Amino acid sequence: MWIGIIGLPYSGKTTLFDLLCQKKSSAEEFTNRENTAVVKVWDPRVDFLSNIFKPKKTTYATLKFTDIRGLSPKATAKERSKILEEIQNVDALLWIIRAFDSSAIPWESGELSSSGQFEQIKAELLLRDMSVAETRIKRIENAKRRLTPQEEYELKTLHKVYKHLESEDMLFNVSFDESELRSINSFGFFTLKPSVAVINVDEERFRNESFPGGDMKKLSEENSIPLLKICVKLEEEIMELEEEDRKAFLEDLGVEETGIDRLTRILFSHVGLISFFTVGKDEVKAWQIKDGTSAKKAAGKIHSDMERGFIRAEVVKYDDFRRLGSMKEVKAKGLMKLVGKDEPIHDGDIVEIRFNV
Repeated sequence: MWIGIIGLPYSGKTTLFDLLCQKKSSAEEFTNRENTAVVKVWDPRVDFLSNIFKPKKTTYATLKFTDIRGLSPKATAKERSKILEEIQNVDALLWIIRAFDSSAIPWESGELSSSGQFEQIKAELLLRDMSVAETRIKRIENAKRRLTPQEEYELKTLHKVYKHLESEDMLFNVSFDESELRSINSFGFFTLKPSVAVINVDEERFRNESFPGGDMKKLSEENSIPLLKICVKLEEEIMELEEEDRKAFLEDLGVEETGIDRLTRILFSHVGLISFFTVGKDEVKAWQIKDGTSAKKAAGKIHSDMERGFIRAEVVKYDDFRRLGSMKEVKAKGLMKLVGKDEPIHDGDIVEIRFNV
């Protein structure tokens, strides 16, 4: 899953990207905009399984991030085209909203409230999608020939899309059936991409339970965009600490995990991904699949031979394993389940594939 980080200039996008990657972008990297990295999704279940099985290798699920250049009204046509191209390529969007002191920000976006930034990002995405839909609608309607049934259906769906965009509805909140989605899939509508918003606050606002920025919480709820509060400056300090000092720092903040760990897990879930696990002395590994994936398709995630020669999957629920402490006890309680090829794998399943090729 590829996630693009978007926001206005000076919102903290690149700093957040560096925190996700646990690195600092060099000046050359920033200039060339080659800011893409694969980031592990911390999962306490993986840590628990690794402590039990003591494997040679422990592997977490991952997400891919790109730091997309700022959505600046001062961008040239060429720069704007590049921004849209970068957004086009990703599967989901992470919005960064600034909610810290803007007095040092050297341009007019510093005057925008948090809710104002949210609305501007939303408007950028809506306007782009409206332009794409309108262009295609005109092309079909102006065709000097009889339309095919496929084109007629596409036109009907595009009119539905445009109507919702005019009403400022994010398309991921609109009910489309599978055939409608297939007919518009090639357009890469930005507002169809799942979105999560981060509000980047200062330390004082982070310790305050309420969300700053006026109607931010209301806006996120109305648009079905999860909202997470993070103090990027604090996260930088946490990243530089040793493990024991980090735990003490988090306890002082009154939280159990870093904002970055929390963010990756929320993103993972919101984009419709789940994890199943394979365990053993060689490796404990989290495999990421779409929610609802069948056992046979999940086997193919591990190896194509497993999917081709799939016989069955032996599945143990993580919670059962954690409660009982061993596979032997789980089996003795009759809690290991044999799963056929069409049955879905669920989040947290510990899976062993039986296959023959």
